[in-house]
Amino acid sequence: MSRPAPKRRASSQERIDRILQATRELLDRQGLAELSIYAIAEQAGIPPSSVYHFFPQVGDVLGSLAQQVFAELDAVLQQPCAATPDNWMALAAELEQRFQNYYQENAAARELLLGAHELSAVRQADQLHDRQLGLRFRACLEDYFQLPRLPSDVDVFTLAMQAADKLLAVDYQQHGQLTPALCREATRMLTAYLGLYLPPLLAPADKESR
Repeated sequence: MSRPAPKRRASSQERIDRILQATRELLDRQGLAELSIYAIAEQAGIPPSSVYHFFPQVGDVLGSLAQQVFAELDAVLQQPCAATPDNWMALAAELEQRFQNYYQENAAARELLLGAHELSAVRQADQLHDRQLGLRFRACLEDYFQLPRLPSDVDVFTLAMQAADKLLAVDYQQHGQLTPALCREATRMLTAYLGLYLPPLLAPADKESR
């Protein structure tokens, strides 16, 4: 009589994935203040000791989840445009709209990056990621337009995106959601700031030299 095959233990990465998914599901329904290791363990269907093994504190879980969110934001920015934009303002507005759509569709990301909390590890990681997104944002514009000489002591693209995100954060913290009016104003803020450095009309990018 053959013995049943032993039940395979979940790998470390599988358990980490379950923990992060459980945390995301909890944040979809509640705020950070209600999050705990025990709540995450219950949602993931694993013992609290398994969560503590990988993430000693809730902040450690949220730091790892933030990295997932950053990767998703990167993917949003790297999506190709449906059509060649008429000008840089239209392209910048489209890119900002993509971010806003992502936040609208991902409650956990809103709570993690736009919510009123003081998790220093998440905030520091977010600031570092902002700089990376700023470089990618600039690269998106350079794919279509020739940019003028820009300041070397500040990254105007990162600052523009941070300003727009700050307005979205204020909107979310005041209303518990992103409202159409403040989303519109965030886009206007981003394009208005960049307009201090970019003229209304830019020459098309020289594709052959890229």
